[in-house]
Amino acid sequence: MKKKLSALLISFIFICSLITGAYAAPAASTKPQTFRFNLYTNPSTLDPARIVDSTEFTVAQALYEGLTRLTKTGQAEPGMAKSWDISKDGKTYTFHLRSSAYWSNNQKVKASDFEYAWKRALNPKMNADYAFLLYSISNAESYNKGLIDVSKVGVKALDDNTLQVTLQEKTAYFLQLLTTPIYSPVPASIAKTNPNWFASAKTLVSNGPFYMKAWMPNKQIILAKNSHYSDAKQIHFTEVRIQIMDNPEKELQMYKSNQIDWSGSDQTNISRQALDSNTIKDLHVSEIASTFYYVFNVNKKPFDNVNIRRAFSMAIHRDKLVSAATPAYGFVPPGIQGAKQSFREEYSDKAYISENVKLAKQLLKKGLEEEGLDELPPVTLISNDTLGIEELLTGLQQMLGQNLGVKVNIEFQEWYELLQNRRDQNYQIARASWGADYNDPSSFLDIFTSWSGMNDSGWSNADYDGYIRKAQQTFDAKTRMELYHKAEQLLLDQMVILPSHYFTVNTLQKSYVQGVYKNFAGNTVFSRGSIK
Repeated sequence: MKKKLSALLISFIFICSLITGAYAAPAASTKPQTFRFNLYTNPSTLDPARIVDSTEFTVAQALYEGLTRLTKTGQAEPGMAKSWDISKDGKTYTFHLRSSAYWSNNQKVKASDFEYAWKRALNPKMNADYAFLLYSISNAESYNKGLIDVSKVGVKALDDNTLQVTLQEKTAYFLQLLTTPIYSPVPASIAKTNPNWFASAKTLVSNGPFYMKAWMPNKQIILAKNSHYSDAKQIHFTEVRIQIMDNPEKELQMYKSNQIDWSGSDQTNISRQALDSNTIKDLHVSEIASTFYYVFNVNKKPFDNVNIRRAFSMAIHRDKLVSAATPAYGFVPPGIQGAKQSFREEYSDKAYISENVKLAKQLLKKGLEEEGLDELPPVTLISNDTLGIEELLTGLQQMLGQNLGVKVNIEFQEWYELLQNRRDQNYQIARASWGADYNDPSSFLDIFTSWSGMNDSGWSNADYDGYIRKAQQTFDAKTRMELYHKAEQLLLDQMVILPSHYFTVNTLQKSYVQGVYKNFAGNTVFSRGSIK
């Protein structure tokens, strides 16, 4: 997820691989079931069609549920759909909704709510960044680009409890895609009369484990158990209180004084040095499928020159920059499933990038000659400013100066300003990060396709698009992973991005909190937690 920006968009240095295992629902408790934690930013939206970052994902997974939902290990299991049938050619799915599926206002969740939601997200006027995740559906891409009428999109409610979906081509990871927020239903009867139904607690209607009890932007969100949820018996928290506060030191003090039960939201970095002997016992370190990288604007000088991009990447010694994390030489992180092992175990990222200052200088000289330059003018790297990141950027700045003699100016921006400048390609180099939406290499590699709403690099390559298209339609796991390998190899050969490191995440969890965890994508999952 801008995990995602997804993706997940995680803004600090240490993030790492979630300890996976089958999820078992926690035992019921007689203690008050109120869970308290902090988020660093206010969700910019809770419209399922527009949710893009990890803060929004964390709240959305408690409010909405799609046809399938994720297990703790990142696999898809039945959600609003109790079952489904797949045609012999693998292109038509018929989903059967649970009879117990209701909205928080006690209205039935209908198949037409899914049809309405998906077509709404694809509407060209919506301009949804994640619309490309719906492109597996027949004619979805053509409608999203304004080429055909909406009636031709391959999703249809056959009756209140039956949804038929026709895919453009068979898609190996389609059930995984259904767990992402953009595939969530929308209460059509409400949304048609109130386009901003999702913007306040008074009007937001949800079909997930919780409903929005109160929303005080930039201060607090209060969620309450949704008694109309189809699996309400498995939900133990009666209330979830989410502080919204961009102050890691104060958050830690709140944890120590028992004002919150969990610390380590998506944009925090807990320092061991700040923990006393009692608090450090609550520390959990885990890996998640997320990558920190820098993206080049390949349409803006000097980074329209591939040799200059390659020089920057080869001049970096990643292990010296990120000693507390795993250096990244590829884009797909550890933890993402391959054919039999993880993708990174099957295809080492060390084959993509070499760190060689002498060769980097030669490439820079060649690039400058191609551009008719004697030396490289100062370049600007844009980033948000959050705990730990300034040290990382300063190290990169110094290393490029020492090894290549180039001057890199760092410009700090507010998070959403940074995202907008990336979307508008108003930058030379930008800091970025991505966390998996679902457990497949496509969750990362799809970003840099020519049709992706998340591709803010300006790069487009027909061969790359072809590898991704073919992989999508290939059910043989080994063949599909080989196609992803070729795509990633091309992405790094063209040096569209400069990978930095794969994330580790530190969290603090009170001993009485059970069933709350960071999922493989780095989002805080609490829907089936409890206070024991």
